[in-house]
Amino acid sequence: MDSIIGVKYNGGVIIAADSNNARSILVYQHNLDKIAQIAPNAILGLSGPNADLVSFSEYISKNLKLYSLSNPGQDLSTKATASFCRNTLAVALRKGPYQVQTLLGGWDASPASEDGEGSMYFLDYMGSLQKVNYGIQGYASNFALSVLDREWKEGLTKEEAIKIVDNCINVLDTRFLISQPTFTIKSASK
Repeated sequence: MDSIIGVKYNGGVIIAADSNNARSILVYQHNLDKIAQIAPNAILGLSGPNADLVSFSEYISKNLKLYSLSNPGQDLSTKATASFCRNTLAVALRKGPYQVQTLLGGWDASPASEDGEGSMYFLDYMGSLQKVNYGIQGYASNFALSVLDREWKEGLTKEEAIKIVDNCINVLDTRFLISQPTFTIKSASK
């Protein structure tokens, strides 16, 4: 029942997540933050059971912090962070899997652009990884993926990306049976 929406724009990434904590027919809370700041340059939107969301995001963020402390001045790129997340999910799949679907967004400095480059990765609980320009995790993809297909274009500004996310949320409010009254929106950029 979770909805995670991500859009890459020129110089960064926006990820939006509904704030419901629900299981089956019960809603436990409406203020759960499902977007974790896992590194100074990366955010992770997560969908799945609350315990797995917390344990996976904390495991990733603490290991990235350990890497940066062990290797001063050598922070991981968004691509390397995505590979670490993918490997963690793949290894856990054979032991005790995390039931999480994620969108990883990050910003990396680029010599070609003063604003740097945003990148986004789509990861599922099986450990598959795909670099994407936009993505949705959860049932929301049945309704809002067409909005992203229609409206996303190369070179979006941050304001245009926010407008696209708003349009996706409006479609969910109109067409989705499950009420998702609040969304958290975060950005990874310079």
